[in-house]
Amino acid sequence: MESLHPTTITDPIAREVRLAELELELDRLIAAGHHALAGRASASPLHPANTAGFLSYADGVKGLRAENMEGNWRFFRQEGVEGICNDNLKLRVLFANVFEACGERDPQARSRKGAGSERVAGGDLFEKAGIDLPDSVVKFRGDYKTYYLMVDQNGAMELSLPIVKAGGHFLRCIERIFLIDGSDLDEVEFGVDEPADDSDLDFVVTRK
Repeated sequence: MESLHPTTITDPIAREVRLAELELELDRLIAAGHHALAGRASASPLHPANTAGFLSYADGVKGLRAENMEGNWRFFRQEGVEGICNDNLKLRVLFANVFEACGERDPQARSRKGAGSERVAGGDLFEKAGIDLPDSVVKFRGDYKTYYLMVDQNGAMELSLPIVKAGGHFLRCIERIFLIDGSDLDEVEFGVDEPADDSDLDFVVTRK
């Protein structure tokens, strides 16, 4: 168990130092977020309602891997959860569409996170038992901490360390690193639900 005070990093110098500690680069993370925004923008009103969110999620994961798998970062896939992993630092980075990034309140995922996310994203065991602990007391599961590259529909991005609670929602963020506020991008909204991370799309093939 760790005693931590929730931290939000907005200062560019402090952000650079912290990202260096995580062996990540600002430009590469933003580039990964741009993959997600491009995927979302490729959806049209003629697509199913959740297409923009699914493409944003799928291309966000692709962007994480395409832009950041160098050095100690490698491909990560476990329990239906997709992203990148650094075994030396015991870190993972996943992707999430959120309602608002870089805001005053902790970001909330636009879609429920699956059971796989609860297991790999450090769920609070006391919270699941109905016991309220102070914000400064956190129980991480296992040896790894799971960050999310969080992108909203306006293009704001942050790299943050949330706890996923029972029911598939972010309980709170222990650390938030603001990357870009996205104020210069136009909003794209066709529906932004993404699939839960604990199940893949199932394709059924039958004989005619």
